[in-house]
Amino acid sequence: MTSFRILTWGNEDALPVVCIHGVGGHARRFERLARMLEDRRYVIAYDLRGHGRSPWAGEQSLDAHCGDLEEVLDVCGIDQSMLVGAALGGRIALEFAASRGDRVTGLCLLDPPLFATGPRPSAEERHGGSFGSVDEAIAHLRLESGLEHTPRALLEEEMAEHLVADDDGRFRQRYSRSAAAQATDALRGTQPPLREVVCPVLIVRGETSEMLTEADAEQAAEELRRCRLETVPGGHCLLWDALAETSALVRDFVLAGSLR
Repeated sequence: MTSFRILTWGNEDALPVVCIHGVGGHARRFERLARMLEDRRYVIAYDLRGHGRSPWAGEQSLDAHCGDLEEVLDVCGIDQSMLVGAALGGRIALEFAASRGDRVTGLCLLDPPLFATGPRPSAEERHGGSFGSVDEAIAHLRLESGLEHTPRALLEEEMAEHLVADDDGRFRQRYSRSAAAQATDALRGTQPPLREVVCPVLIVRGETSEMLTEADAEQAAEELRRCRLETVPGGHCLLWDALAETSALVRDFVLAGSLR
């Protein structure tokens, strides 16, 4: 048993793929990608600590998140898995592969904050943030995340899953702003253990992303032993801004099981 909220798609007997979301996200953000893989893979996604329907209390360090990931693998009966990590989830996947490489067969890193060069959370992001309507929340999300190509339908799905009305009648996203800020702060001053990762790695970067610059991505590709680097249109939120392009790259990498 576990207190983490876990979603699954596909047949348990197929090779597993575990998906890890980023700050402010949740497991269901991977559903469209999972539907593309479920015919040939067993896809698992879970709400990170401090997010969604998982516990909101607890440490927000990278080590703590790696421990949570190991718990999810154990609960699901998975010895080895491919990991797909978006944003912070990519950094967690990388750290896990470096320290527990025997459990990871490959990494798909979607615009991960490798060198923590992105902007710090604002005071509003750390302590609050509420909206008078769903439309206001969607408009704020477009601006805050720099979404350039995301269809409104994807953001409406996001609101149905992740936006809740509080007692004051205001809408808030279902995650702890304090926990998210602590998780972001944990990246500052830490260097990614790129040279300790031995499995194949796919890095997908958003063309206009401020979180993973072109120079950072190229540096990571040089330091990793086996790495494929791809760039897709749009900004940091690849599963919204470049869903088709990103999903195709991930599906190709996951099903091939190795670099081309």
